[in-house]
Amino acid sequence: MNKNNSAKDVMTTKMLLLVAALSALTLPVQAQTPMPNRTFASAADVEKLIAKARAEHKGGNTMEIIANVGAFPWQINYRTGNTPASIHKHEMELIEVLAGSCTFITGGTLVDAKDSGATINGTAIQGGTAQKLAKGDRIMVPAGVAHWYSDVQGEFVGATLHVPAAK
Repeated sequence: MNKNNSAKDVMTTKMLLLVAALSALTLPVQAQTPMPNRTFASAADVEKLIAKARAEHKGGNTMEIIANVGAFPWQINYRTGNTPASIHKHEMELIEVLAGSCTFITGGTLVDAKDSGATINGTAIQGGTAQKLAKGDRIMVPAGVAHWYSDVQGEFVGATLHVPAAK
């Protein structure tokens, strides 16, 4: 990669994070200890985070922060099996598949839904649209839409960013 492409990639990443940060100002954010901002991660950094998540994984969803602005992390999600279905009430979710595959279900109705504030979790989804996801795929899940990572084949690694929904 030449210096011009590298500089463009850095600027693109910074612009995406800036948009997410500015959007965040329009919504109340849950009280929490803010993390220091981290606006860049190299490909090597991401590979190290995936290796760390793989090594520390104990089931469910293991997360590592790639970059963040305030309370909005861009993170690695490492899964080796199904995780709870969910609805994010006020945030859309951008997902890029970095490794592995799964069946990703969107829409439909959560089974055994439990409201935990900003998120509603369930054990599965009834109805909805199933789509096979594999390395390189990207998906956007609008705020308020049920979604579920199911039928994980071996491991599934995604990079996700939750962005406040437009009002």
